[in-house]
Amino acid sequence: MPECAAREISLVNHLSFAACRSGAGSAYLFNELIRLVYLSFYVQDAGFGDTDLMIYASVEAAVERSLERAESGRAWMLDAEDLPLFEAVLRESDRQLAHAPRHVHIGARERLERFATSGRASPLRATKLGRRL
Repeated sequence: MPECAAREISLVNHLSFAACRSGAGSAYLFNELIRLVYLSFYVQDAGFGDTDLMIYASVEAAVERSLERAESGRAWMLDAEDLPLFEAVLRESDRQLAHAPRHVHIGARERLERFATSGRASPLRATKLGRRL
């Protein structure tokens, strides 16, 4: 992946996280966070990454809790105890952006698009890695 594209994606990821961490989140920014999580998961599923699979599942649950809280009229914000989980996924994503070939990232985006139209609740259990969760 070209370095400038990787930096741009990483910046979007980190800024989305920073906004949601500080209470300045929104539906759009939470969507960006879940996109980060699933893309990182798919790149790892393609052989580029070693983040514990329970971290992905825990981050997914943290996003769900945050969405429920936001829907009830409270802030679009991540819980403090969940921040290290998101930070782990951010670190993994940055490593993947630096080391995984472009075609792997494209494949991950295609998988995410298929998932988004599938009606399934989570892509984590639909992959060979997810079956170990």
